Amino acid sequence: MKRAHTGIFRLAGAALAACVAASAPVRAQRQPGDGVVARAARDELARTMAELRLEKADRPYFVAYTITETDGASASASFGSLIGSNRSRGRMLRVEVRVGDYTFDNTNFFSAPTLSGRGMRTFLGVASLPLDDDYLEIRRQIWLATDGAYKAAVEGIAGKRAALLNRSRTDSLADFSRADVTQTSDELPPVVFELAAGEALVRDLSRAGSSPSIYASSVSVSASNTRTYYINSEGTSFVRSRPMVTVTANASTQAADGMPLSNSLRVSARSMDAFPGRDQLAAQLRGMYATLDTIRNASVIDRYNGPVLFEGRAAAELFSEVFAPALAAVRKPVAGNAQSEMMASILGGSSSRGGSLADKLGARVLPEFLGVVDDPTLAEHANVPLHGGYTVDDQGVRARPTRLVQNGILKTLLSSRTPVEGVPNSSGNFRAGSVAPSNMIVEVAGGLGDAALRERLLAMAKARGLPFAIVVRALGTTASGDPSTMVAELLAASRPGGANRGRSVLRAYRVLADGREEVVRGAVLMGLGVDAFKGIVAASASATVWHGSGATGINAMLAAGGGGAAPSTFVVPALLFDDLTVTKRNDELPKPPFSVPPGAPQ
Repeated sequence: MKRAHTGIFRLAGAALAACVAASAPVRAQRQPGDGVVARAARDELARTMAELRLEKADRPYFVAYTITETDGASASASFGSLIGSNRSRGRMLRVEVRVGDYTFDNTNFFSAPTLSGRGMRTFLGVASLPLDDDYLEIRRQIWLATDGAYKAAVEGIAGKRAALLNRSRTDSLADFSRADVTQTSDELPPVVFELAAGEALVRDLSRAGSSPSIYASSVSVSASNTRTYYINSEGTSFVRSRPMVTVTANASTQAADGMPLSNSLRVSARSMDAFPGRDQLAAQLRGMYATLDTIRNASVIDRYNGPVLFEGRAAAELFSEVFAPALAAVRKPVAGNAQSEMMASILGGSSSRGGSLADKLGARVLPEFLGVVDDPTLAEHANVPLHGGYTVDDQGVRARPTRLVQNGILKTLLSSRTPVEGVPNSSGNFRAGSVAPSNMIVEVAGGLGDAALRERLLAMAKARGLPFAIVVRALGTTASGDPSTMVAELLAASRPGGANRGRSVLRAYRVLADGREEVVRGAVLMGLGVDAFKGIVAASASATVWHGSGATGINAMLAAGGGGAAPSTFVVPALLFDDLTVTKRNDELPKPPFSVPPGAPQ
């Protein structure tokens, strides 16, 4: 089992174990399933279902409350100096109110909200709750949020009916599917973290491998305990607690011609014991800096058309960003007006790069030697811990394995309780406000060893008369989570040809006929939509475990507004594509600094 630098390390946590409890630790909150918060939510839900109704308006047929409590601490440093340190607590409420009935309700209708401030919060159905366990105040805030959500639901169903007066629906799907009632408890032991020790750790690590060639660099450590309580009017409820400890490092520089370059490292675990020691973390950081320095001095790639091999981290990144999001069953909503039509179109596609596979059920989407299964019931794969597991999803639907692709044929999609053509029921994959993978595993029949896969790559290049082949080992940094940036990217993706936008590459290599490698920079992959995956001709027998997020594009923005995307884990082999286009960046480059950094040799 290969492990990407950003994957999980199963070593004794000597470095982060030093952060374990001394004073003011991060601890799990009071259990919302057993205390004041749960009682307030249950009581207000009962009153809502019995009494809430506007005159001559639809009354709620379904109401759900999701209350998320977080307790965390983080510290960050740059080149040995502390630049940030804080502790945080929060208690958030997400309200879902449906009026009408299971067949036709206020959902699956879109009218563009104001993408900032209160408008976005109302659109997301999110509100803050007090941190104190004050029963009446918590219940009052739930009441206010429910009242606002109900009014929005009544307005929504009226707008939906009006929008459908002058058009015919293209499907007869219900708006909401029924699900079994469940009551579950899914809790992991909390992490305990001492902030002062965390500050010392990031100061120490941020010094490792620093050099004048790195213009900006930071190392951060964070620990959090998240506890979620869910209840709905059907009788389903769950309590879930999830700890997470993460070390993140970022570094950036410029080449002599001004080309910006960046590299990153992320190590995460559910417990302190699963972390590497300080020495191995420092070694990983030095490797990150060294890689960036090597790329900084590399030559710029020329245009290339031919076979491309994605190894390790790059294969997992590529699959998780392009193909996996297209396996989500996302229903295109009715648009409330012309201005909303474009946004509704974007919402109808699950991947900002490759589009959805909803119209490909029963068709070939991968070569016949590949399959894909999503399994939230797994805790580990080949002795490596997985982060995407759970007992029930965020709608209380019980988790189960879903075979998505078998022998290259698309069998089904990941889904929520919103029916989609060909997928009428939930697969148990509604997470953090969208349909998302849990633990997604790419299975290989007849996978090749690493040496055999490299030989196949070079043989393909030779057959085409190419002097070298291309190997990719890491993709470039993706866009930030800023909502305005996300919207701009989504709009660009929705335009003709948007799915064929280039994807930057961090680590790309020319592999010569004799096996020698030459690092190149500025590489951009073109035409990497989901259809390109049918051009995979071979895969490795081994695989890389990659921890990331299943949400992309608009779903990532919605998840961010509601408290963050749920973690997903991808297990992906190396992938050899038959024919791809690699070209150089064609954007204008910023000028490099006019002088050397302070303290650097003149």
